[in-house]
Amino acid sequence: MMTSLALKPASALRLILAALLLTTVAPTGGCKRAGSDASKADVKLKIGYVLHGLNEFTQIIKQGAEDAARAEGVDVEVVGPGGFSATTDAIAMFEGMTQKRVNGLVVVPMPGEVWVTPIRQSVEGGIPVLTANVASHGSAATAWFGQDEFASGTTLAMELRKALAAENALEGRIIVGICAPGVGVLLERYNGFKQGMAGTKYQVSDAFDVNTENTANYGAWENLAGAHPDMVAIVGLCSMDLPNLAKLKTRIKGRWLVAGYDLGRETLEAIKSGSVQVAVGQHPYLQGYLPIVALSRHLRDKRPLPNGWIDVGTEIVTRENVAGIFERETDPAKQTEWYSAHIAERFADLGAIARPLPKPRN
Repeated sequence: MMTSLALKPASALRLILAALLLTTVAPTGGCKRAGSDASKADVKLKIGYVLHGLNEFTQIIKQGAEDAARAEGVDVEVVGPGGFSATTDAIAMFEGMTQKRVNGLVVVPMPGEVWVTPIRQSVEGGIPVLTANVASHGSAATAWFGQDEFASGTTLAMELRKALAAENALEGRIIVGICAPGVGVLLERYNGFKQGMAGTKYQVSDAFDVNTENTANYGAWENLAGAHPDMVAIVGLCSMDLPNLAKLKTRIKGRWLVAGYDLGRETLEAIKSGSVQVAVGQHPYLQGYLPIVALSRHLRDKRPLPNGWIDVGTEIVTRENVAGIFERETDPAKQTEWYSAHIAERFADLGAIARPLPKPRN
């Protein structure tokens, strides 16, 4: 009797706990059904970023994209072909991302006209697309993140004119190379450079094809230097040009000045040593970071995507200011810190600063 009476309260307690457990588990299990809001909240947004090629320059774009993904709490996968002329490989990577059903995509669409259809198909399939570095006019991409290419060419010319005047070289031939003839942003740079040299006694050459592959690029510049021994300056429009020109100039003891684009370590070291006189930077970190931020906030918070052009700015580097920029550009931690403050100051509201896409100028 005593044992039976002692068990009854415990048995009752167990029954109550079992009932409570059942009522607690049932709703939780129901929330895990496919398509529910709770299950979606537990899954990180996935954004793909397809580069036009892999080198030191695009590594900075990748770093910016990955920093943005960490800040926004999303996943990003950054891919690109080994060579800058492998457009079909880049498109295949882009289409592979759409088949994996990423939530959004960013692409460097080189050349822009070839990417119109893949971008349109992605957008029609429900995957928003943004572009960076190279514009794709006429595509369904909502926004482009890049510098004013024509103005950057004009600025490069004005800075080179100062360097030439300091050497008392007030006239002469300037040789220009273009790594990918026909690519719109490079033609814009060339046209801007010619505009900046207008009214002077300098003769600007046509833009010679100097190739995107590194060894072929060096060989092309070597041939041009041999064919034009009396040139006063040589100008490259792509990121691989200045490191190769600096090496060539040192090897053959060239006396011509060197100017061009992008701020990789080798280029900055060449500016410090005096092998290169002027380089134009186009903030590749921002070209990686800002599109990821825009897509993340659109997909997660339902904010409108910026519509048009986000001007990331142009940066001129000479021997006078290279030391500080070298420190920033060659230390990922310092780069992240510097850009964090820069973004907060100038890019807090991407929608408010978006402008119409710049039209090609001749």
